[in-house]
Amino acid sequence: MAWQIWLPLVLIVTWFLVSANSTSPFWPPLTSIFAAMGEWAASGALWQDFLFSFGNYIVGVGIAVVLGLGFGVAIGLMPRLARVLDPFLDFLRSLPNVVFVPIIVLVLGIDAWPKIALIAFACMWPVLLNCIEGVRQIAPSVFEATLAYRIPLWLKIRKVVLPGSLPQIVVGVRLAITVGLVMLVVSEMYGSTSGMGFFILDNSQRFRLADAWAGTILIGVIGWLITYVYAKFEHRMLAWHRQEDIKERAS
Repeated sequence: MAWQIWLPLVLIVTWFLVSANSTSPFWPPLTSIFAAMGEWAASGALWQDFLFSFGNYIVGVGIAVVLGLGFGVAIGLMPRLARVLDPFLDFLRSLPNVVFVPIIVLVLGIDAWPKIALIAFACMWPVLLNCIEGVRQIAPSVFEATLAYRIPLWLKIRKVVLPGSLPQIVVGVRLAITVGLVMLVVSEMYGSTSGMGFFILDNSQRFRLADAWAGTILIGVIGWLITYVYAKFEHRMLAWHRQEDIKERAS
């Protein structure tokens, strides 16, 4: 951990020294940014914005994982269905997710659910596509064995399909975490009255750039923490997979 933290510390110290005497309104001193962050927290608005934004984020990513796994397993297990749906999936995933933001906001309004829907839609694709690929990479002999032993479908999915495709699934979830953070900010910049994305946009429009920088940095730090925690969780989940790789290489 110590060898990983030296570079961020060097960058922070460098930023502090370089910006110390800055008079540019676009690049305020780091001390001003931290002071703005402190005022944001002291006012209580930070915690409200945090709960609103990351409450939507957690629900949206959770819905994306459930839908992505459900449809991914179904499509991966049914090649004929995959051949029918592949053109539609390619079309939908090729569309930039941000183009749906103004449409969804106009149709569904500015409360929490449109933002959850946008986050879920954007995050579903990496989970779905990686899950499909993970199921397809399972050896056909494994499925033949489940048929020979007449293993029920629900048990096959639980004990064979999901564990076998897990290395690909965790990659999809990791990508979804990053995509969700982007959509969190973008969705709150259109027709929103609360949230961290709204805080950044509102202060940028008011030319209070120290506050806007404070919101941007804070989202980056929170995103890094989420990614770091997930990486630890992923490392533990795939411990069995790494042990199998070591055994195969040794043999």
